[in-house]
Amino acid sequence: MKLGGRAFELLHLLIQRRGELVSKDELMEAAWPGTFLHDSNLKVNIWSLRRSLGDIQTEPAYIATVARRGYRFVADVQTSIGEIEDHPAEPIRSSPPPSRRGIVGREVEIADVARLLVDNRHLTLAGAGGIGKTTVAVAVAQAVASRYRDGVCFVDLATISDPTLFGAAMVTALGIRGNPDNGLTAVLDYLRLRQMLLILDNCEHVLPAATIFAGRFLADISPSKLLATSREPLGNATEHVVRLGSLPAPGPGQAPTTEQAVEFPAVQLFVRRAAEWSDYEFVDDDYAAIASICHSLDGLPLAIELAAAQIRTFGPRELLDALDQNLSFRAPRAEGVSPRHETLVATIDWSFKLLPFKEARLFALLSVFSDAFEAEDAIFVAGAAGLDLVDVITGLGSLVAKSLLSAQASGRGLRYRLLDSTRRYATDRRRADPTCKQALNRHAQCILALFEQSEDEWSWREPADWTQRYLWRIGDLRAALSWAFGEDGDPLLGIRLTVAAITLWSETAILSEAQARLASALALTKTIECDDLLRAKLACALGWSLFYARKLSNENELAWLDAIAFARRAGDNDYQQRALVGFAFYLLQIGHIPRAILYLEEATGLADRDRNLTSTSEADRALAWAQAFAGELSTSRAVLDRLAATHSLAAGRSRKDANEVYRFITVRFNLPFVAWMQGQPDTAARLARDAVDAADRSGQWVSQSNALGLAALPIALETGNLDALESYAERLRENLERERISRWVPVERYFSACLRDLRGDPQAVEDMRTAIAELIECRFLMRIGSYLAVLAGAFLRRERIGEARQAVERALAHQEQQGERWCRSELLRIDASLLLHVGETERAEERLQEALVEARAIGALTYQLRIGTDLAKHWISLDRRREALRLLSPIYNEFTEGFGSLDLVRASECLQLAGAKGRHARQLRQ
Repeated sequence: MKLGGRAFELLHLLIQRRGELVSKDELMEAAWPGTFLHDSNLKVNIWSLRRSLGDIQTEPAYIATVARRGYRFVADVQTSIGEIEDHPAEPIRSSPPPSRRGIVGREVEIADVARLLVDNRHLTLAGAGGIGKTTVAVAVAQAVASRYRDGVCFVDLATISDPTLFGAAMVTALGIRGNPDNGLTAVLDYLRLRQMLLILDNCEHVLPAATIFAGRFLADISPSKLLATSREPLGNATEHVVRLGSLPAPGPGQAPTTEQAVEFPAVQLFVRRAAEWSDYEFVDDDYAAIASICHSLDGLPLAIELAAAQIRTFGPRELLDALDQNLSFRAPRAEGVSPRHETLVATIDWSFKLLPFKEARLFALLSVFSDAFEAEDAIFVAGAAGLDLVDVITGLGSLVAKSLLSAQASGRGLRYRLLDSTRRYATDRRRADPTCKQALNRHAQCILALFEQSEDEWSWREPADWTQRYLWRIGDLRAALSWAFGEDGDPLLGIRLTVAAITLWSETAILSEAQARLASALALTKTIECDDLLRAKLACALGWSLFYARKLSNENELAWLDAIAFARRAGDNDYQQRALVGFAFYLLQIGHIPRAILYLEEATGLADRDRNLTSTSEADRALAWAQAFAGELSTSRAVLDRLAATHSLAAGRSRKDANEVYRFITVRFNLPFVAWMQGQPDTAARLARDAVDAADRSGQWVSQSNALGLAALPIALETGNLDALESYAERLRENLERERISRWVPVERYFSACLRDLRGDPQAVEDMRTAIAELIECRFLMRIGSYLAVLAGAFLRRERIGEARQAVERALAHQEQQGERWCRSELLRIDASLLLHVGETERAEERLQEALVEARAIGALTYQLRIGTDLAKHWISLDRRREALRLLSPIYNEFTEGFGSLDLVRASECLQLAGAKGRHARQLRQ
């Protein structure tokens, strides 16, 4: 349970004085020392405290109200000193349902919906605004949560006004990270593997998008269920609609006694809310008036709550008269308008007209927030209409007490929120008030300040705390961006806000949404006056977001070139280096090794002039990686060893520690690859395993996918460790469910197919070929030559010589075109195997000799061993055993580890065969 500071002070005082009456003045002084505020603020905080304690039943278990005087803590208190356990915070994977006040009179509907969910995959709760659809949906979720292995996810669609953000809202709520090409498809893929209850709340204003999703969801195979709330059904053929009615209220003559009246849920709700906010005590003389009020309000829960909130001003009879006079219940209704909808709007309008001037203006201004907000946010926005701090703090408490605003405890205090129906009404009032015309601009400035603060805090705040602190504001971020880039907005403010949001999108890996926002903002910067550094930041962020797309497109290259040009014009060496390194990583992915080296040499050159640049370590690592691809293994290894010694695993959870772990992992993307080629298979396997395990412990799933795809899987395959290959492939599949980076999907398929091929699956080779074709189509060409070489070997084992030849030729062409000298000797070796197989022994021997010279030239001891083993076997078949021994023995003896790896086992067997009698040589030839 989390309590804000004021709630804690209130609870502390009540417990200290347990059993005693604590007056309102004493409690106000404890929570707001030296400050005069309306006592509605006390009621809000007491109510929030009760809810945190679960004290929402009719008879309180903890905090009792003493009408018009104060409160008393009535539970037993035990004191003890216990150990405080420090458990690392688990990342929130999906948005849980919000907490609600005590529910009145919906037990039958809740039970019915829970029962219907057993046999129906899609239910929609339909009904008028204010009828309680969300309340029932949340209660159902709480009742059935244990049925769903993967929990409940609540998607509040009221926080978006643009239907095109429907997919993004679901992706964010579900906690889907990565770069899905299509939001709806990503959600369906996510749910297909899980047993969840997905609640889509407030669908009516994005109905077409919700209908399309529901149709695709029902057509898909998934153990998950969908519960929607909407003012009208979604309209799918297999949708099961539950129409939510009003709370039963007594009609004329139905409740002649108090006891009979309180049997009706509508009356129960009125009495409870009146008691909560106005210390009201139900007496016999009031039952007829209250029964008439509930009946006149059509049993609408929100309308009843709004009316009950006025019981402090009006007695029940006066309240009934006021409602009759102001709501005009007997007037003809507008054609086509739901009676309940008209009742609700009229009730909100009546409640609004009763507000003092400043409260009414504050209520209208608060409609700019699309989701929850804090008092500081309201204070900032209210300045647009001249309201000061006291106006806002007093007004917030009063609006909660009048049920026009809801409040919920958070770690730092209270978060406020307008309900969907009241927000719509407040929005109309704000638009009609000329003094509120700057409210949206003020809101955008508020969100800009918030996310600029998030940038500053990112470097020092603990990562999970940082995410929890800022991710919940994404609804207001979307709204502010939509306004800023709209017809009446402020495009420069929108550009600054987009830049400020980069950290959130990056930290939470909401990459597909970031791409669209960044691309739009960057295009706009080219049409208006804008600071070049802002342009550089946008272009860099766009380049990185596109870097994880399924297909590496020319748009990615243009973004990086823009970033480099803007950073140079701005004279900012830091962003110039970042852009050069980012572009080089892109070039490495698409197989442009020499070009990548040129840009990386420029990036490291900048570091020589300025030692404080943030990307120098990444520039060094990337250059070492590129040099390894170019065949400069010794040069690469020296840099990678230095970087590996520099970065160690940190035990803490600070941002600095997380960055240190990240660098520890990333060096081990590349170092295992070089160590393996230099003849250290055990070292390579250990380094790759260390990277995977470090990423697992820290929850850095993108880094772990990189470590798996770039190091662990290739090393396991090359060393012949099939158990490790299977384990790592499974971990990569699990990662892609957590954080879908599209490029790793065909990589996982390739390595899984390689495993099946080595275990004898005849279909696997086709799956290898399909995965490689997808990698080429996506332009993920790094190492593609080695993938094709493995495919050629698989074809050769199945006597599919023509296909093997084609694969080798393509591999050699890619190697030559991309400048990946590191694998040339291996491709020549595979080519020689084909020549031997078809009887062209002389050409095969020449090719093996050529391969051996190449492997020695770059210092690739492992490839020397493979080539030497193949050549020795060939010579043994020709009874040239002495030559075979002279060739292979010195290479084998250079190894100091890895004697259980496949290459060394084969070489050992070959050496034994070379020193054996002629009978064994004949066996080899056979």
